[in-house]
Amino acid sequence: MNRIRLVPAIRERRKYQRERRYLDFEVDGASLRGMVDTELDLISVLATDHPRDPQRLARMLGEAPGDAPDGRALLYVCPECEDIECGAIAAKVSRRGDLVTWRNLGVPEQDEAANEFAEHTVTFSARQFLRELAAR
Repeated sequence: MNRIRLVPAIRERRKYQRERRYLDFEVDGASLRGMVDTELDLISVLATDHPRDPQRLARMLGEAPGDAPDGRALLYVCPECEDIECGAIAAKVSRRGDLVTWRNLGVPEQDEAANEFAEHTVTFSARQFLRELAAR
């Protein structure tokens, strides 16, 4: 089982782009975004500069179907519009009791066989995740 933390992060303001504040997923001390992608300009779906979307939280915890066309749950989205068309990172989510597993991390709709991030699997406690979220 992995240890997941939610770490406050800021996407800095750039020319024609706004600053965005969000909670990044840290897995066993490393940013999940860093493990999956380093080139796309994305923020986690846990933006802290507007009200939390309970449906997104339910998807990340395996309590609701994924929101990407391929059935994955979005974890990272475009910081400007949060539209999947601008780029995103998603995971297939499964839940067994308190344990949540994110697997097949990558760009939605990408063929899993060609998905270079498919080997990453993260399993964590939903209760611990919610405690982290409540503390933020």
